[in-house]
Amino acid sequence: MESLISRRRRSPRRARAYSAAFVLAPAIIAAMTFTGVFTIVKVALGLGFVIFVHELGHFLLAKWNGVKVEKFSIGFGPKLFGFTYGETEYVIAALPLGGFVKMLGEAVEDEENKSSDPRAFPNKSVGARISIISAGVVMNLIFGFVFFFYVYRAGWVESSARLGFVTPGSPAYEAGLRAGDEVIGIGGRSEPSFDHLRVRVGMSGSGEALRFTVRRPGVETPLSFDIEPRREARGDFPTIGVLQASGMMLADPPYSAPEGVEGKSPSGLERFDRVVAMGPEGGAIEPVADSATFDRRIAELKEQPVTVVVEHGGIESLEDDGKSKRAPYPRGEATLPPSRVVDFGFRAAIEPISCIQNDSAAKKAGLQLGDRILAVDGRDDFDPLRLPFYCFDHAGKPVVFKVAREVPGHGEQTVEVTATPAPSPPNLSAWRALPGIAIDVTPLGFGYHVRTRVTAIRPGSPAEKAGLKVGDVVRSLKFPKFKEGAEEIPEVTVEFDDEKQNWPLAFAAMQFRPRAQLAITVNGSKTPIEIEPAVEADWFLPQRGLNFMAEYRRLPPQPPLAAIRRGIDETWDNILSVYAMIRGLAQGRVSPNKLGGIISIGAIAYGQASSGLVQLVHFLAMLNINLAVLNFLPIPPLDGGQMVFLIAEKIRGKPLPDAALIIPQYAGLLFVLGLFVFVTYQDIVNVVIPWLTHLFSFMICM
Repeated sequence: MESLISRRRRSPRRARAYSAAFVLAPAIIAAMTFTGVFTIVKVALGLGFVIFVHELGHFLLAKWNGVKVEKFSIGFGPKLFGFTYGETEYVIAALPLGGFVKMLGEAVEDEENKSSDPRAFPNKSVGARISIISAGVVMNLIFGFVFFFYVYRAGWVESSARLGFVTPGSPAYEAGLRAGDEVIGIGGRSEPSFDHLRVRVGMSGSGEALRFTVRRPGVETPLSFDIEPRREARGDFPTIGVLQASGMMLADPPYSAPEGVEGKSPSGLERFDRVVAMGPEGGAIEPVADSATFDRRIAELKEQPVTVVVEHGGIESLEDDGKSKRAPYPRGEATLPPSRVVDFGFRAAIEPISCIQNDSAAKKAGLQLGDRILAVDGRDDFDPLRLPFYCFDHAGKPVVFKVAREVPGHGEQTVEVTATPAPSPPNLSAWRALPGIAIDVTPLGFGYHVRTRVTAIRPGSPAEKAGLKVGDVVRSLKFPKFKEGAEEIPEVTVEFDDEKQNWPLAFAAMQFRPRAQLAITVNGSKTPIEIEPAVEADWFLPQRGLNFMAEYRRLPPQPPLAAIRRGIDETWDNILSVYAMIRGLAQGRVSPNKLGGIISIGAIAYGQASSGLVQLVHFLAMLNINLAVLNFLPIPPLDGGQMVFLIAEKIRGKPLPDAALIIPQYAGLLFVLGLFVFVTYQDIVNVVIPWLTHLFSFMICM
């Protein structure tokens, strides 16, 4: 039967479709098919092999037990190709949704053979029939393990389990995980990748706390945390609130957009360049091994031009096992000028402290949930958006907070708290990536929300010139469309209310788009006000437009015993993940919208096959496990449902009456067909329509 797998969210893009699209579509699709024909062949062979393996298990055990096999089919429906060898017809059918082995005595028209032919399936012992029914699942599990073994023997690239950001107020934040921590164990699994972490967390049960073991920079002994994942109101899976760390490979050339210069930086840096060293212009250039070190150092040099040294190794460096004899990757360098923040010049209202990280400097200093910050180092005109940068600039120095605090029995009192920040730079990219999150004062480990109510306006600022007043509430901010190379980025409107606390997102977006006239609405008015942010002379952006890919690590080809151990771990993890997903669906912790069917499977397989044979084999290994587990669920007409009937027959000592079989068979068939329709609908909505939309958009841009 068809295997169902979880898939990542795909974001649909809106587009218009002109009649010309239908004229050009055949030619474009033909060109795409021609260029990807080998990949399509690999996908077809791979998916066909998974089905073949399953049915081969049934076939071999049927032959072993002396059952006559009349037909061996890969796929359903009309026959595309077939031949007869011996007593069995072998067929490849039109609908690649599974396959079947037809044994003598199974069909209704074989009623006479059930009692007269000793080679009929129903005339075999219960044990023989159980072995035949379970053989397909066993074969898929065996080949899943074999494929994983091959992957680790060949060498594998996997996502690093180093954390790049911990969302304020999340379970991980409250427990005390920090950016830079590397997860080395989770729920009994050692050496996990970030993908393992995401699956294990997403498939956790209600009330289940997972044990995380992490290696923290500067701490010799590994640390352990018990964290209970939770599913947020708009989430599809339970999460703990962490993002993967960036690596040192550029995802794009750096922008110079923050100060209003259109286009890419003329630095000469290219996508897939790997940063290997950096330093102040004209000063000492030192190696950088990880993103945490790079982020800290570039933030310390935020006011100076920085020289960055890169290797032009490209994406191929991820595949390099270090054993092949090759010339060193060519190096280049670029000098990046300082990059300043753009802002409107009004101060937004700060909310009370909403979260404090466990074992943080803020907690040790005595800051508490609900504290309202009134002043920082004696100044009551501090900007809540700027506070994380201020604390980083004062790392290692005491910072005095004056806060208003509700004291039981005494009402609100003013308290002074002194805390010493750590050298942890703010992560502005996370503000843009995670709508509605609290501002994280990373150097101290506490967070608060920022509302769009205007509390102060700087004289001569764009806000004053646009006519904004103290007490105004910004309701929306619209960014115009702009060109990014050959691609047109559409206009975006960010809205603000009590639920959508997105002012940090809008502020971060201003830093990553070309400076332009923006449209804001204020209070209850629907008439937009045109306003262009201005460059802040003394407020610097450390990142300078650099955008890095997620961090990956290469596992070299493993010795046989190590590959066997990893193959067993992967097989077991995938088995548990499927059952955990079913449990999560039943408990409402996993959204059914994250299920996908044959179209999703084909799309993912195509992407993996495009990346290489090892990636395709890894995906097929997971698909084998999915097929095995789902096909063994106790639902007729799946193999697991047939197994239930056979076990009942064994206990009863004779076959079940037809009356006990018909209703479960029809109910199970109806359930499977309904599930097939549902996942096909999800495929159309989440895969087919976005793909067609993207295709039409591409043709329109042409």
